[in-house]
Amino acid sequence: MFKLGLCSVTFREKSVDEVIAICNDCGLEGIEWGGDGHLRAGEERDNILEVKQKCRDAGLATPGYGSYFDVLEHGPEQFGPVLETAGLIGADTIRVWPGWVRPEQVTEEQYIKIVDTSRNIAGQAARQGIRVAYEFHDNTCTEGGGNAMKLLGQVDHPNMLSYYQLVRPAETEWNLANLETVYGRLAYIHVQANDDENNFPLEDYREVWDRIISRLRDRGYDGWLLFEFNRDNSVRQLKLDLALLKSLIDQ
Repeated sequence: MFKLGLCSVTFREKSVDEVIAICNDCGLEGIEWGGDGHLRAGEERDNILEVKQKCRDAGLATPGYGSYFDVLEHGPEQFGPVLETAGLIGADTIRVWPGWVRPEQVTEEQYIKIVDTSRNIAGQAARQGIRVAYEFHDNTCTEGGGNAMKLLGQVDHPNMLSYYQLVRPAETEWNLANLETVYGRLAYIHVQANDDENNFPLEDYREVWDRIISRLRDRGYDGWLLFEFNRDNSVRQLKLDLALLKSLIDQ
């Protein structure tokens, strides 16, 4: 059965306590804590453990740590604080960025750097029983299923996976093909509808989300669906998007 959670980055301006309260109010089951505010890499150990305890007290899991480690811009030696933070909070997956350069524009030197760093950090995390997964995003080396799988193939490490999300949501068939392509290396799913400029209500893309849920159900997916940015990053819109997704899951 699908598990429903929230990416805390949706509510960057809110406190940890407020994010937890929103999840409880909405009936969500877990939080992917963002590394750009709520839980920065290298945060004081006591602070991380305090957040972990608050989640535990609220009955919330922490399936992922949404780091901002970029395998193009950062080196393997800088991954330690990210890995330590994820381990302390109890995340089983670390989200990393695959370099802000489009596949057709990446140089050979850049691609080698992306591959080598990815392989190294995947190994570091594997030794602690934590997975690493690329953000699946426009204008990066994981723009589209084919590019994501090409990169994963070059990295060639079983502990390196990919998230999935809509990219250019109006392109329904392309997005569905992306899901099929990356499914074998899928970590979790970010739930949103963003065209790289605007966030839209899920209702605007009901058809594609209906078909995504159907395909996930057919494949027996029982992982996390993590709500990310919404139209105005409001609790009201989160509840509307959540209601829509639940209706698709329950039908």
